[in-house]
Amino acid sequence: MSLLSNFLSNFTNRTMAIVVRHVGNKTYYLLAAIVGLTLLLDFTVFHKVGLMENRMFDFLISHRIQLAPADPEIIIVDIDEASLNSLAKDYGRWPWPRQVIGEWLEGVEKQDPKAVVFDILFSDADVLNPDSEAYFNNAIAASNNTFFPMLRLGAQNDHLSHVHPSMLPWLSPMPGKTQQDIPLAVVLPKFPAAINSARIGTHQVIPDKDSVIRRYPIFFEHFGWKIPSLSQRVSEVLGFAGSNLERQSFLINWRGKPFTFRYVSFGDVYEDFLKKNRQRPASEFAGKIVILGSTAPSLFDIKASPTDKVFPGVEILATAIDNLKNNDTLGELDPRITVAIALIFIAGMAAALARQVSVKLFDQVFAGLQVLLIGIAFLGVNFFRYYIDMSTPVTFGLIYFTVARGYSTLSGQWLADHRVVNHASKLQERYLLRVLAISVATRSGKDQRVLIGKVNRLVGESACGACRINNLIEDKGIVQDMFAGTMLVYWLIEPNDIAASDAASSDLERIRRGIEASFSHRRSYFAVHEGVIDFTAHGNWKNAGKRTIIKSLEQLSVLEQETPP
Repeated sequence: MSLLSNFLSNFTNRTMAIVVRHVGNKTYYLLAAIVGLTLLLDFTVFHKVGLMENRMFDFLISHRIQLAPADPEIIIVDIDEASLNSLAKDYGRWPWPRQVIGEWLEGVEKQDPKAVVFDILFSDADVLNPDSEAYFNNAIAASNNTFFPMLRLGAQNDHLSHVHPSMLPWLSPMPGKTQQDIPLAVVLPKFPAAINSARIGTHQVIPDKDSVIRRYPIFFEHFGWKIPSLSQRVSEVLGFAGSNLERQSFLINWRGKPFTFRYVSFGDVYEDFLKKNRQRPASEFAGKIVILGSTAPSLFDIKASPTDKVFPGVEILATAIDNLKNNDTLGELDPRITVAIALIFIAGMAAALARQVSVKLFDQVFAGLQVLLIGIAFLGVNFFRYYIDMSTPVTFGLIYFTVARGYSTLSGQWLADHRVVNHASKLQERYLLRVLAISVATRSGKDQRVLIGKVNRLVGESACGACRINNLIEDKGIVQDMFAGTMLVYWLIEPNDIAASDAASSDLERIRRGIEASFSHRRSYFAVHEGVIDFTAHGNWKNAGKRTIIKSLEQLSVLEQETPP
């Protein structure tokens, strides 16, 4: 275990020596380039951050403080478990004879609804009840406001189909594209009256990779043809404000938890229609958009949404129609813009760290920006019906922050004490500590950053193990102000190592000249003082080192007072 520990310690020390001495503060830009490239690869190829985007979207949607109410003109007639049970004695649980649905449709149509939308795919004919089939077909033919779903199968099945786009009058050509009459794999309703009405659209929704529904399709594309969704077809025929959306899908503006819309039980409505003395209002569905669907778990039309893991599929359709009717779908920012924001965010952090901005200030600003980005997304969803996806800036900003701050901490520790750690572990009797104290007599933050950056670079380039201390006092206050702009560079030398002592002296002069060159053209002035102390490793050497540093600072203060501003 000790061998592994020593190996890791030596490997880390050598790696940090190479990076700090030869790359220095440019490492922050190198890390930014690596993280930025990873971001672009994820955006164009891997799409892994999309999972974080989905979680952020779900959190914001489920914690909104302002919700648009469900449109009162939309009513869901629910084939629920109670309906299945009440009709089971006469018709079985499901499917019922189509005459039952036809009689219900006739009863609703007598109240003059705005539309009757079926969220049930009548894909197979009831061959055992042809009269029942005919009854329902006649009821459809007598209406002019019924809408039916069809199912778009996977494109891999197109070659098996005998249905061509030219056979479906509700398909429309896509502007600027050539239409090809290539077979289209779809499951259509088995009623001629429904086909002849052309009030048909797809009713499937496509979940994200985590099986949650967040978007609703406006249309599917097939060789230059638009295949409209059922909600879009209702919107087009009824002339809703949102019928002209040019996007292929939209983010659903959820109205809240399940059962936000008005629900009525199919069994209750149907049985009331059959009574001579009806109990329900005679104009219950007048001017309404009536959607027939099911919430019965046994019929398996249950989906997951951002607001609830168990969400009725019929209410998703109702919400989509509501969104298009009121033209309040959620807008969304072009994802390329959020990628650009993330890259700018990362570049800004790299520049700040490379310019030696205060670490505490950097951490505070980073935390503030993260909160700001999430706050922008929260405000957009709540007050502007606009989802501004900040998951990419937040995620990759955090990745860069973690890596860059980790490097900052490691490189700072290496520059500050790697020589002390190496020497203090040896059993030597005496050591020489050579100290170079440096101060910039200015309150200019720019000059202090220049000093820190210059000293870090010069110390990093040292061939004889120079170390430096940037922040003598961590807590803010009068004492820290006294030492603002003051740094210490030191060398720890074994007393009998003449070559190391000479090298340290040369190194000290190199650093002194480098600092003089940086500040010769500035209005601020700087002062330096060097000191050497002989102390023992087995004695109270830390206190001896403190006294040396304090003495250096005292003499440095005298030099500052004697130097004219």
